[in-house]
Amino acid sequence: LIRNSPILDSLILMKILYVVQAYHPSWGGVQWMVQQLAERMVAGYGDTVTVFTTTAYSCQLFIDARQPTLPVGATTLNGVTVRRFPVFNRLTWLRLAAARIGYKLRLPGQDWLRCLYFGPIVPGLARAVAQSEAEVIVASSFPMQHMYAALRGGQQAGVPVIFIGTVHPADPWGYDVPRMYRAIRAAQGYAALSEYERAYLTAHGVPASGMRTIGAGVDVAAFDNEVTRAAGADWRTRLGWGDDPVVATVGRQTAYKRVDVVLAAMRQVWAQIPEARLLIAGARTGYTAQLEAEIAALPPVQRAQVTLLPDFDEADKPALYAACDVLVQPSERESFGIVFLEAWAAGKPVVGSRSGAAPTVIDAERDGLLAVYGDSADWARALLRLLGDATLRAEMGARGREKVYAQYTWDVITRQFRDLYVDVRGAP
Repeated sequence: LIRNSPILDSLILMKILYVVQAYHPSWGGVQWMVQQLAERMVAGYGDTVTVFTTTAYSCQLFIDARQPTLPVGATTLNGVTVRRFPVFNRLTWLRLAAARIGYKLRLPGQDWLRCLYFGPIVPGLARAVAQSEAEVIVASSFPMQHMYAALRGGQQAGVPVIFIGTVHPADPWGYDVPRMYRAIRAAQGYAALSEYERAYLTAHGVPASGMRTIGAGVDVAAFDNEVTRAAGADWRTRLGWGDDPVVATVGRQTAYKRVDVVLAAMRQVWAQIPEARLLIAGARTGYTAQLEAEIAALPPVQRAQVTLLPDFDEADKPALYAACDVLVQPSERESFGIVFLEAWAAGKPVVGSRSGAAPTVIDAERDGLLAVYGDSADWARALLRLLGDATLRAEMGARGREKVYAQYTWDVITRQFRDLYVDVRGAP
């Protein structure tokens, strides 16, 4: 009766433990998703929610002891108890060398060596999970070492474990790990963000019956309002864009995001639409210096059409989407692509890779276009088509917004995750 009654489900109060590599004020897609779920379980359902995480601002801390850290210990953020653990981040060179040699030679235990390199190595985490008194343990995301600690702690305490793996199948070094598949099979539940991720895991022996495709969420109201649209117009004025068409790519500035493909495509776009603008917005990484060099190598006229906006304020994100005309995400490593939802919420069309998760998220020719991964000419064709047709942009953006309201609001996503928690609670 309870499993078939959403009303009764909502009356069940749970003790939920999230285990994640980093948490607010650390920035990233996984951190943001876990924060939203944790706070909404408290505010919307009255659950008792705890987060076990590390002291990291950035996951770079797991391999670089020079990175800044947050205080060790427990605090309360918006009703969620957050406990931060210190990490062991020494001997990085030895961990990396062992992982590379083991991977290249396919030595026994090489998957364990890779996990040891990725970190975070958190002494005592499994024991703390076992002693947490949680009724459901939810861990995200692979290939990080804390996932296995969460599973061990759950097994020791006899508490069901759910993984939100955010697996990136196109990255075999990080994710083609036999140890990971074994851990997922041992868990009581798995939330796949896309059908692409689910199909990949099924092909590697994970029973489809133990997985649900839920997806990510977005705060649609923050993107779809007159204040945000006015703020977007203000951004265009301040940046000197005027009425020029603007292509945007949003995300951490890492090599696998393939901003180089966007730059190459824009060179072809500029040949036909010289007034087109490119916005590159996202957090700085070690790759940023190379990206800046690639921009500097452009001819002066084209260089002037590029705006690089690193480490922008998260509160400005809705206005940035409002200021652009098209959102591009050329990576094939994404497990979902939250930027697609954000662009749609702002009423903008998107272009994603024809491989990876994007084809299972984008309804091609309806709310966006797909382009061949790494093929700058194909990306240029897609951009020229959208930039040259304002009606098509408006229609695709409107359909994308409708899809987000129907499938990807945080209320919808939180409900689906909580249904999963209720179903596995008490499972052996």
